[in-house]
Amino acid sequence: MSKATTLVNLRNGPSTSYYSKGLLKKGTRFDPSCSKNNHKWFYGKVLSGAHAGTWGWVYGAYLRVR
Repeated sequence: MSKATTLVNLRNGPSTSYYSKGLLKKGTRFDPSCSKNNHKWFYGKVLSGAHAGTWGWVYGAYLRVR
């Protein structure tokens, strides 16, 4: 499990060219299931906050492993 280290976009795909499904606040729990682009982007499920239950892509620099 990971947590967002700052406000970060939850995206529809693994780059900034994909649309944002919403913003994850700092501390939002995220469970990554796979990665892409040399482990820079992670796909997974949001576990807490306003987007709990939503699947999407998050840039790895904004995640901290717990």
